[in-house]
Amino acid sequence: MNFMALAGEKVGIPSADEAPMVVMARFKQPLAGFLSILIVFIISWITWLVFFDPRIFPQWHNPLESQEMEITAWATVIGGFGLIGVVWAIWFENWPYYNWFRTPWKVGLVGTAINAVIIIAFIFILLPFFNSFYSSQITGFPESDYIAWYVGVSIFGALSGSCFSFGVLWVAGTMYWPFFKLKQPKRGIIVWIIGNAITILVWFLLFFPAGNRITAVSESTAVKSIEAFPSYAFSLGWTQWLIFFSLLTLMVFEYWPWSKLGRKQPFIGIIAFVSCALLGLLFTWVGPNIAQFIIDPFFQAIGGVPVDEVKQFKGWYMMSITYAIFLICAVVLVALFFDNWPKKYSQWKNFLFRFLLVIVIGTATFLAYYLLSPYLFGDTTNYWEMNPTPFILWFLWIEILFAYVWRKWPIYRAVG
Repeated sequence: MNFMALAGEKVGIPSADEAPMVVMARFKQPLAGFLSILIVFIISWITWLVFFDPRIFPQWHNPLESQEMEITAWATVIGGFGLIGVVWAIWFENWPYYNWFRTPWKVGLVGTAINAVIIIAFIFILLPFFNSFYSSQITGFPESDYIAWYVGVSIFGALSGSCFSFGVLWVAGTMYWPFFKLKQPKRGIIVWIIGNAITILVWFLLFFPAGNRITAVSESTAVKSIEAFPSYAFSLGWTQWLIFFSLLTLMVFEYWPWSKLGRKQPFIGIIAFVSCALLGLLFTWVGPNIAQFIIDPFFQAIGGVPVDEVKQFKGWYMMSITYAIFLICAVVLVALFFDNWPKKYSQWKNFLFRFLLVIVIGTATFLAYYLLSPYLFGDTTNYWEMNPTPFILWFLWIEILFAYVWRKWPIYRAVG
């Protein structure tokens, strides 16, 4: 299994002999990593400017006066559904086109086209079908059609978080156990069924009840408040922090410490699943407090002024969620773009360096967004009203698409 396959045969990873194409960096690390980051950022930024930056196409920013949603929200929708498509491609190991073409750029083109079809299906088929019953009771005022649609997007779009957190963690933590000896597409079909069953169950418990299906009259009332249970913001934070801890241990720490506790599958996967879920839950609660007592004073010290207490309170939750996503992007960069460089020291030194590198990259990019986004991405100048999620989710989608579907071509090349 290619996804998070970093710990070796001792945890039951399918043999690399299955892979019809092996890629190797054209440059040594860390240069290969820096070049990969540069390519992904340029692609993300240019496409953002063309499709989503409100300064370039202001007529797209607020299509109607009655609609609060900005065009940038579409980046969240497309990026989220795109991530689901990438996860599916990983579960199937880009089957069958991986075997047909054996050339990174050809595999990348076909895989991206399939990913686009999945996004289109979610947006134009599955989302309208969901909205037809979920928010159909929101009627009776001029903006009701738009609000009903927005409620549906908010809830249905959370499938991405459920899939990329709980769904991925289980199948990645157990490394396909007991199906890893099966060949594609049989293995992919089984994992797809299990992964999506977990995704739907988690989504149904955490997000399905979180929408105001009847009483919503604006975007601000589309989902239940943070005091309610299940809270949309709390559930979303849980999935993002869970993703961070699961990818950190599975990709950067190479299954440590779960491999020391469980020794073999499925116990490694069970321990990883429970531990990462609890760590994610803990930091979902801690994160807004970090924002309140550390990040908030920093922003005020450099001249920021909160608009009001309500927006300041919401800003703390936004900062916690987005900080987790920036850390997720950093994990992907360290593990997949830098190939967990360095590797020449003792295990604990390697792990410590990678962990610090993840924290430094995640924190630096998080602060860089809040300080530079009004100039680079067209976000607001008020720190507590900024919404980094659209761009960072757009970036994360392109980042993982580049790493797994494109196999980091042209920085990497096929060698067999």
